[in-house]
Order: sequence, then structure tokens, then C-alpha cells
Amino acid sequence: IEHIICNLFPPVIGPMIMGSHYGVMLLWFTIANLSTLNSHCGYHLPFLPSPEAHDFHHLKFVNNFGVLGVLDRLHGTDSMFRQTTAYKRHLLMLTLEPPRSVFTSDKKEHKDEEEVG
Repeated sequence: IEHIICNLFPPVIGPMIMGSHYGVMLLWFTIANLSTLNSHCGYHLPFLPSPEAHDFHHLKFVNNFGVLGVLDRLHGTDSMFRQTTAYKRHLLMLTLEPPRSVFTSDKKEHKDEEEVG
């Protein structure tokens, strides 16, 4: 029941209220599912939005509630995340090189990241 109310109902209600065409609804659900898959896959895939903020949300559960991060910045719920090395990797990678090899962290930074949480 929680899955239906919290995960399925929100993306369905908007197109239903607006009376969207079936094709538009299908496209919307596809994009919403792909976004969810990208956020929860555990990989920072090239040419797709970074899942670093969402990964940090699942790590701490008191940060990064928004989808785009605008409201998190406005309300300050991303303050712990902005102090971590994951924040440096939180960008759209336009290369096939993994973000962890582009943005390396030494042991001191990793220790600081653990102390933040």
C-alpha cells in the first residue's frame, strides 16, 4: 500500500488531472522510471545526471530531499552533503572516465567525510 501511495500515485495524478494523451503519459512514466533507476542504480553513469546527492540521502536520511537540489539549497538540507567529497563528484560527466578517478580523494578527506555524518 505504501508503494502505491508514495511511489506510483504521485507521477500518475498529474497527467490524470490534466487529461493528458495516452502517449504523453507513457512518455512521462518512462522518463520518471528511468530517473528513478538512475538515482538508485549505485553508478554514476556518463551523460546522465549524478546520483551522488541521492546516494548521500540514503546514507544519512536527513539531507537531500529534493529532485533538483534547488529547495535543498534554499532550506539548507544539503549542508552536510556540500562538505563531502561526493559533492565534488556531483555533476554531469561528459566523458567515459569514472568520476572517482577524475575526482580522487585522499585518506584525510575520506576521514573528514565520515566525521561529517
